[in-house]
Amino acid sequence: MLKIAGFEIVRIADTPWQKRVRFDGRESRFAMYNDDLENGLRMSIVEYPLGSVEPRHVHPGTHATTVVKGRAIIDGLTLKPLDCILGPSHEPHGPLEYPDSCTLFSCFQGSNDHSEVKQLGSERHYRLIQADTLAWQTSESGAGVGKTLVDHGAGRLLLRAVKFAPGAKLAPQSHPFMRASLIVEGGAMIGGESFGVWDFLYQRRGVEHGPVHFPDGATLLSVAMR
Repeated sequence: MLKIAGFEIVRIADTPWQKRVRFDGRESRFAMYNDDLENGLRMSIVEYPLGSVEPRHVHPGTHATTVVKGRAIIDGLTLKPLDCILGPSHEPHGPLEYPDSCTLFSCFQGSNDHSEVKQLGSERHYRLIQADTLAWQTSESGAGVGKTLVDHGAGRLLLRAVKFAPGAKLAPQSHPFMRASLIVEGGAMIGGESFGVWDFLYQRRGVEHGPVHFPDGATLLSVAMR
């Protein structure tokens, strides 16, 4: 981890991938970006090999999981990069099919103990968010445009996609809550260092970060715990 200009930064190239054997015996792998104990939020990147299927399952915790590469199929819908699956606590959801090798960014709150189930529940609160159906709007910083993917159903979690044009600059600022960002397209320059796709930026609440430059533009997944 690097500490630069108010950020705690994790480069994906320096992050070890770990094998995960799921409850159904199939393997995937993940790399942990941040296990935020203060906010009860674990942020990681997960990769499923070609042809993987997650059976219908349930878990005590809640997740907002965003496709960042490949595609996922659930309930007959094909989810592409920036599309999101909101899996509530104790509600069966799935199965999820990954016909191609699929990579996802996971924001998980609470216990991750998965159990396979055969039937969906009588009520459905889980949501599939298709980013293409949401309009880009000027972001609160004024430096780019953004769209809100998850703003309810996952406690204090707010998940947004933010896009910066080539040459854009994000001015120094602090927030009264934790913020983190995953670079999904393009790159960023902070304190003279360059960062690229799947690198991760973490900002503690109340800590001001320095300026962030986007020489070639960028798309970020922005996470906040309000």
